Amino acid sequence: ADGLFVTDYFTRTPRKLSPFRSFASIELFHFHIPEDTVIAVWNLITFKEQGGTFGDQCPDRSITVYFRSGAPSVINPLHTHFPRDTAVPGSFALTLTWTLPNRTTGVFNVTSPLPGDWFLAAHLPKDEGKISVKGLYEECQYLFQPQLIVQRLVNIAVLYPGYVTEQSMAPHNRSCLYKVFVPSYTSRMLVEVLRCRGAEGCPLWLRVRAKAPPLHNSTALDCREHASCQLALDLPFWQQWYYVLVEKHPGVQGTVSFQVTVQLTDCSRPSLGRPPFLPSSASMNMPHSFGSA
Repeated sequence: ADGLFVTDYFTRTPRKLSPFRSFASIELFHFHIPEDTVIAVWNLITFKEQGGTFGDQCPDRSITVYFRSGAPSVINPLHTHFPRDTAVPGSFALTLTWTLPNRTTGVFNVTSPLPGDWFLAAHLPKDEGKISVKGLYEECQYLFQPQLIVQRLVNIAVLYPGYVTEQSMAPHNRSCLYKVFVPSYTSRMLVEVLRCRGAEGCPLWLRVRAKAPPLHNSTALDCREHASCQLALDLPFWQQWYYVLVEKHPGVQGTVSFQVTVQLTDCSRPSLGRPPFLPSSASMNMPHSFGSA
């Protein structure tokens, strides 16, 4: 999709890592990912210190890093058993190994990450149980510093419920991205592609996702296989942006033109049996710069 990308950079102060004994022994880092982010890249920097200098003689100890959106990860490095019927939320994890005597780096990418709070947790392996006399030698320290680079898309086209948006996708473009705000008391959202022209059939994919741009496994519809290319989402999240991606099939040449529209069903006053409504920009909690719908 065409658009202007902005890159933001965030870093955290290095912290000393500890061997894992309990959740209290991990180092927890908090990041905030902006809305409309299309890719987030964490650079994970780890280095050794001993006696105030580089710890070239320190042993290589693997570092485990966990990533989770919305809350800290639920981790279990000791492989203990959770009680029956315990729901353990998933998280990403990776292990860093050493590529240089006193320094190593790792990279972790997330495409179209959820916006908001992200938490990183890091620790060293569990102690091997060796006993050492404190003060006989300088302690080896393992310092960990995460850095975050995000690339976000600005000026994403906004779809206003009940209005039709005309679009012409040039040959060099593969997709068009939109977003629509879903206010409170919305019981249903209907996204539809109309009047698809420029190629045999309608060689487009329609994808929808809440809170962040769609991924390959997001809710999707192949417009070629349906006379009416529409996606209906019942009980969508309230007070959230939904992202709509219209994407060409691989190998499609030439310009494809189409219309896209969104209808929202209001459930706040069901006795009125109202049709899909046209909320004002104020009721949609939109910035005033978007104008009135």
